[in-house]
Amino acid sequence: MMRIASALLGAALLVWLVASIGIDAIVADLVRIGPRLLVVLALELVIEAFNTLGWWFVLPVAERSGTYAWLYWVRGAGNALNDATPTASLGGEAVKIALLRHRMSSSVAAASLLASRLSFSSAKAIFVAGGLIAVWPMLTLSRQASLALLAGFVLMLAGIAAFAVIQVRGIGSGTISALRRARIPARWIERVEHWLRGVDGHLRGLYRDRTADLIRSMGAHFCGFALGTLQILLLMGWLGLPFDPVAAVGIEAFATLIGFLMVVVPSSLGVQEGGRVLIFAALGLPRAAAMAVGITFRLISLIEIALGLAAWIVLQSRVRGWASQPRTTRDPAP
Repeated sequence: MMRIASALLGAALLVWLVASIGIDAIVADLVRIGPRLLVVLALELVIEAFNTLGWWFVLPVAERSGTYAWLYWVRGAGNALNDATPTASLGGEAVKIALLRHRMSSSVAAASLLASRLSFSSAKAIFVAGGLIAVWPMLTLSRQASLALLAGFVLMLAGIAAFAVIQVRGIGSGTISALRRARIPARWIERVEHWLRGVDGHLRGLYRDRTADLIRSMGAHFCGFALGTLQILLLMGWLGLPFDPVAAVGIEAFATLIGFLMVVVPSSLGVQEGGRVLIFAALGLPRAAAMAVGITFRLISLIEIALGLAAWIVLQSRVRGWASQPRTTRDPAP
């Protein structure tokens, strides 16, 4: 219910932004971008390839062979469901595990998703910190806005640190204690406990013995953020704005931070566009150009959702074809 309400509020914010800035100016800037939207889309697909590589690196070495292409489409399918349905990230992540269960054990799949999310978030924090530090002298922001940005960044760091501590200490004991307090049937708890032991074991193996793989994963995700900066730089050039790599980095870092803080809003609808308007205005750039950039990325997001849903349909048919064959998973999913 909260996701639906936040989506409606985000849509209302988007409509208000378009009305207040002026649809004619926004459309004129979108026309300047025109078919070059396909270049931005191509870069977005490359970004997804880097993010998939970040996921691939945290898999156990024995599970990597012949897995990358499947991971790419599984990631797209799961993310599309996350964005297109009111289930936050629960539905899409569960689908990713389900689609991987015929390639690896469900505990490996779940552990890799958790580790990849931590790696992605850590790379995001480094990118946001560097981007905001670089662009800060150029910004014209009120004291209140500056403090809000700082508080948001600290909140992001605290969330990532808490997520890391939970994974390193193990997610099993706390989860099982919560299930027992909720009076879940013992036979169900026993099965979940067995599965979570496998998840925790794979996470310990990564964080204690495969630090280099974790660093490679973060590097792959960081390359994705860098390509996001290139997208901004190209769009600024097509819109006739000054060539300013520092401003482009700052815009991408700011949008990334806003997306993290407003994760409750599906696809950051309206929030991302509003954040871009705010950072463009702080840099002395036209608000219409900010909305054109925001709408461009919104269109890219819709195309990605369509591709992901199509991938989900195809992958499901492939998995159903494998269902009649002997299972290759080595542990049961709860």
